[in-house]
Amino acid sequence: MYSAKPLLHKRQNNYRPGQLRSIAIDVTSKCNMSCPRCYAETFVHATPVELTYLHKAFDEFFQMGVFHYILQGGEPISDLPRLEAILEMCHPLESYINVVTNGLEMTHERIKWLKERNVDKIAFSLDSGIESEHDAGRVSGSYAKVVQAIDIVLQEGLLASISCVVTHESLYSDGFNRAYEFAREKGIRIDVQIAEPVGKWDGNVKVLINEEDARYIKKMQVDGPVLKNGQKMVNRDIFSGSTDHCPAVTAFMGLTVDGQLLPCNFLQFSLGNIRDKTITEMRNSLLNNRWFNGKHPVCLCGEDREFINKFILPFTSCMKPLDASIFQD
Repeated sequence: MYSAKPLLHKRQNNYRPGQLRSIAIDVTSKCNMSCPRCYAETFVHATPVELTYLHKAFDEFFQMGVFHYILQGGEPISDLPRLEAILEMCHPLESYINVVTNGLEMTHERIKWLKERNVDKIAFSLDSGIESEHDAGRVSGSYAKVVQAIDIVLQEGLLASISCVVTHESLYSDGFNRAYEFAREKGIRIDVQIAEPVGKWDGNVKVLINEEDARYIKKMQVDGPVLKNGQKMVNRDIFSGSTDHCPAVTAFMGLTVDGQLLPCNFLQFSLGNIRDKTITEMRNSLLNNRWFNGKHPVCLCGEDREFINKFILPFTSCMKPLDASIFQD
């Protein structure tokens, strides 16, 4: 769909560093799985915000220059009416839309349904390139469903990717290596999501990568293949712009299913709710904060030990999200 969106290309060309570019939206808290590493466990019982408030927020996102939407969950296709309403709010002919799924119920019919609504890419969670390892943490048969769905997505002319969470240990495992090879064979992107001490891993620093691991992933990106669309096959959230940096608040933010604006979907600190405040008002409250200036070369939540020790570990087991005013120090 991307190639058929000239208005999107124009918005991309008009983008300037420092503008908000990407929003990750939790469509629903409903899910057909209960994964042992789920970061979204925090919002599993959240009540969805009314669509009227979402519509107002999306209009503001659009006016701010946002052109990239990541629709996730839960499992976003678990609530098709709400997903459809949100897709319409995204200004789909002027935006790049990525739907994130576990693939279990991503049938050919649903893929065509998403294509008809101008979705550009479908990203699939894949815990391992070894079928038994992936299914052990998901649902029996889910690996085969992902593989089948990716083939259908590519047949339909949409972009596909796999999203793999890596820990200090799993980064070098046969399971991750096979996931990498799977992406290379299919000619699709592999998004490397580093472990973060949130959700079901609340306060768990044993799974975090270290500096050597980060260099290893960077080398994979630099030395790895370039896809047909010109993108590097290996990606991380911090691989953004001319220099690697954490994009939280400056270029990227998260919106929870119940309407709370977060610096990032992994940074579970609320700046407020779209029921009560504008996006601009909430974002501006952190733009001048030293943690969110777009200059940190690593992921705050998963790599910056000063940030983790100061803002995450002291609040392990506390009700999340925390109030983002905690950063006003």
